[in-house]
Amino acid sequence: MPSIARQITHFTKKEVDYLFEHARRIFKNDAFVILAAPRQLLFGRVLIITAKKVGNAPERNKIRRQIKSIFYEEKLYQLPYDYAIIVKKSAIALSFTEIKALLISILMHHKG
Repeated sequence: MPSIARQITHFTKKEVDYLFEHARRIFKNDAFVILAAPRQLLFGRVLIITAKKVGNAPERNKIRRQIKSIFYEEKLYQLPYDYAIIVKKSAIALSFTEIKALLISILMHHKG
């Protein structure tokens, strides 16, 4: 199913608007704010938002790639939600393992 890897992070403007209209915050800490809304397609997707104050471009891209990788490898797209993950500055200090443990624990235990 390699084609789904690209689709799990692709949103149109209309889909982003829908996501934010229907989203509820499910988690907030110093590193992330996570919003969830009922999925719009046959699989869940993730919208990753990193502001410029998070870090320089390579740091922002790295954390985006890490979150996408976790979402795909752990099959989080099978969950019945679309997620918006807002990355904050302190997320840069977290290791890949810490980010993975945090996301899996939050997303897998979210009951809507």
